Amino acid sequence: MAPLPDNAALRALKGGHVNDASDDAAIDDTDDVVDDEFADLARTLSAKRREGKEKGRENRIQEIVPFPFAPNIRPLGISDLKSVIALENAAFPDPNHRATPEKFEYRLTMCPELSLGIFCTVVPSLAKGFDIETFATAHTVETDRADQAKSVLLAHIVATASNSKTVQDSDMAIPSDWRTSRTKDVHKGHVEGGNTICLHSLAVSPKLQGCGLGKLAMKSFMQQMKGLGTERVALICQDYLVSYYERFGFKHAGKSKAEFGGGGWHDMVFDLPTSLATSGPAQSSK
Repeated sequence: MAPLPDNAALRALKGGHVNDASDDAAIDDTDDVVDDEFADLARTLSAKRREGKEKGRENRIQEIVPFPFAPNIRPLGISDLKSVIALENAAFPDPNHRATPEKFEYRLTMCPELSLGIFCTVVPSLAKGFDIETFATAHTVETDRADQAKSVLLAHIVATASNSKTVQDSDMAIPSDWRTSRTKDVHKGHVEGGNTICLHSLAVSPKLQGCGLGKLAMKSFMQQMKGLGTERVALICQDYLVSYYERFGFKHAGKSKAEFGGGGWHDMVFDLPTSLATSGPAQSSK
């Protein structure tokens, strides 16, 4: 296969012209042809770059872990609760910035479709002493599988829905009687049908941070939320993470009024295209 042209070659193609004596006597459609070829090549190069970045991320992770890395992305469920808690505790050294076990239990019970986990199948004999915080709480892939492989959580996102445009303290709270009450407290916690998704936790195993798992989780989560037809995704973060979330397309909406964990948060909002938003989602803020 011939090598793909570089950026200089693309520019040359875009600006090139066929020198032909018949040019003056005929309708010149050269520009249209060149534009089409340029667009096709640009798309091909863009796809190659994306593929290269994906492989680069996987290669970085594979250099760290002794077992094959093949990520499996899926919504979380209540059966993942122990792994979610273990990962949260490992990813957030400050206990004040973590969601409590009860909050995770509430969120994974009330709205598991607003969560996401990146898992990897790990065979214990191949782990070779590589200690992952969630290995002990991971479930076996198949109960009778000879190699006792486990599906291990490496990164997660957990969220709820709200009618507020930014994350409020009430969005991070949970009703005290949520396990027994038949009526829903619309002033605390998850609001079914809310048009704002409040992203409460983005956590990545500390041993795999900096390898692109956070980006993979966020990209997958945003696609998942677009499919639900929500209007926006909102979160709060400390000032040093504002630029991090801006790279994902979030807009800085100023200082947050939320006082969770001692305050000092900033509001970040990602407005989804109007054409994708409907009446609301189908049936590190915390």
